[in-house]
Amino acid sequence: MSFFSKKWRVALAAAAVVAAAGFVTEHFAGVNPIGTVVKTIASPVQTGFSYIAGAVENACRFVWDMRAYKADNEALEAENLQLKQQNRDTATYREENERLQELLDLKDSIADYSTVAARVISYSANNWYETIEINKGSMSGLSEGNAVITSDGVVGKITETGPNYSIVTTILDSSSAVGIRVSRTGGSGLVEGDSELAANNQCKLSFLDRSTPIIVGDVVETSGSGGIYPPGFIIGSIISVSADSTGNLKYAVIDPAVDFGNLHEVLVINGIVN
Repeated sequence: MSFFSKKWRVALAAAAVVAAAGFVTEHFAGVNPIGTVVKTIASPVQTGFSYIAGAVENACRFVWDMRAYKADNEALEAENLQLKQQNRDTATYREENERLQELLDLKDSIADYSTVAARVISYSANNWYETIEINKGSMSGLSEGNAVITSDGVVGKITETGPNYSIVTTILDSSSAVGIRVSRTGGSGLVEGDSELAANNQCKLSFLDRSTPIIVGDVVETSGSGGIYPPGFIIGSIISVSADSTGNLKYAVIDPAVDFGNLHEVLVINGIVN
């Protein structure tokens, strides 16, 4: 039998004794020797049992209160978790809406080009920075060679299409090469993917016109040469410059404007509007 069941038995016994003591006291009440003796004996007994009964009652009340508190706490914790999830969902929807609005603004800003919005659905299984897969393909008018951008800058170009998907090779891939110009000076060059730099989400600028000085912080953008990328789209910024012993540029490291590890939606350019 549990502890609290024993407590109830003690409480009942105490109540019976107190009732009996009360009966005896009342029966022999009055000013007489027997009544005085009975009251003298019964008073401490009644007090003791009253204390025990009260203690048992308080213990039982405490148990019931704790059960109630536990139930309330569980309900509050469940409600708190639900509110946290709702807050996360709200933040996610807000961020998605902001990204879509930025993509819409980008689409409106290049109204001379035919564009298709698409969602990134997976990364390369080998090296995540080399290729990405999007959820639009030939059925949406996309084809190999289409440039892919975001509101931040250039992502890469489509190298494979299916009916409802396309594979995009990013500018970080070692096979990638993009004709660029330095925004500050207008000097031309080539941004290429590099397998070692790609692991750090970087690429390199090479074959720069020797007459064009560059400094850390210079922004590079598409030049339009090659016919794939329209001119004026941001590639990234120079974060370091490497030169040979004669001072000639060997290459410069580029920090791309696009965060390739956090791509969600992209815009595909598939031609000039007639």
